[in-house]
Amino acid sequence: LHEIHITLNGMHSELGLLDEGSEIVVIREDVWKKTNAPINPDVRMRMQTANGGSQELAGCLEMLEIDVEGIKTWAHAYVVPDAPYRLLLGQPWQRLVRLSKTEDINGVHITVHDP
Repeated sequence: LHEIHITLNGMHSELGLLDEGSEIVVIREDVWKKTNAPINPDVRMRMQTANGGSQELAGCLEMLEIDVEGIKTWAHAYVVPDAPYRLLLGQPWQRLVRLSKTEDINGVHITVHDP
């Protein structure tokens, strides 16, 4: 898994974890509180975790702004009370930005396109 530098809601710098196995964008509760983004507590769901368990999500940040080096994107991000990651950028967001990865002797290069 790889991380990229992003800015959330124009105010909080964060590392976003790119996870091709995730079907949603997930943000840890302590990170969400730093964004001042409103939460919709009525949009709730249970998330299947990577280790086979499940976890209740606390609500949804509808259209959270995710800025990658000046490219502004928006996604619904589901809030999780506790997780080993801070922000997980799943398949829907990666498809939106047509994320691509290339690897060479210098490492992995990640490209994000303006939707």
